[in-house]
Amino acid sequence: MPDDLLDYGWLIGIFAIALILGPLFALRPTSQKRGKVPMPEDWKARLARLPHAACIDDAQRLRWHDDVETFWSRVTVAGCQGFWVNADVRLTIAGYACLLRLNAPKGPPYPQLKTVLVYPQPFLVPQTEPDEYGLVPDEPIEQIGESWSGERVIVSWADVEAALMGDAVNVLVHEFAHQLDDESDDASGAPPWRDADRWAKVMQVEYDTLQRHRRPKVLDAYGKESPEEFFGVVMEAYFQRGADMARHHPALYQLLEATFGLSTEQVTWRTEVLVAP
Repeated sequence: MPDDLLDYGWLIGIFAIALILGPLFALRPTSQKRGKVPMPEDWKARLARLPHAACIDDAQRLRWHDDVETFWSRVTVAGCQGFWVNADVRLTIAGYACLLRLNAPKGPPYPQLKTVLVYPQPFLVPQTEPDEYGLVPDEPIEQIGESWSGERVIVSWADVEAALMGDAVNVLVHEFAHQLDDESDDASGAPPWRDADRWAKVMQVEYDTLQRHRRPKVLDAYGKESPEEFFGVVMEAYFQRGADMARHHPALYQLLEATFGLSTEQVTWRTEVLVAP
């Protein structure tokens, strides 16, 4: 075979490999350096700017800082679809994840969690559950967050930003509530360190009440889906609508305050985004 044809064949082979591997690499999270990422020198000041940082006392703050450092060092946070994870993104995720654990027994936060994936906007996922006819729809569904059996959390950053500015939906709180639920092996829709009797009594009453309401005032109707989703919805309302919950669901608010250690009735929301579009 002539040399020029041989060279041409090599070029065709390389091009074919690129066509095959290119889409596979495109599906991977945005490239970010592996290994330990250093925390910025002013990380504590940045954490203090999160809306719910004002809800904790000095002793809780020490615990919070310790847990955030541990979370930062062991959980990989990666961007998808070109989203770049900067220090503020990492601190926001670690900050809210660890706020949920202030009253938990001492230990590494979310020991099973390996990765948090961050999309710039809501993302599409294939449907796996059959419909009422036993068929799995072909069309994907849009999601703003997912939690995978203690190992992975996925969130839309646009919705995280909305929560920081006071939106009723807090995808970080919702998905990390599911992570806590995964750690509890004796109940569904509960953190493992709760007062089991009090928790079961109050949550059951509130869950039954939500089932009867077509247009609930405070709790999102999505909580009707299951005890697990009810827990996520309740935690969102506790963080985002603390004053409304204390007024309309006093027993529920008092239960959450005792369990999680946060007084969320007065929160000052952010007025600027952390990551420019």
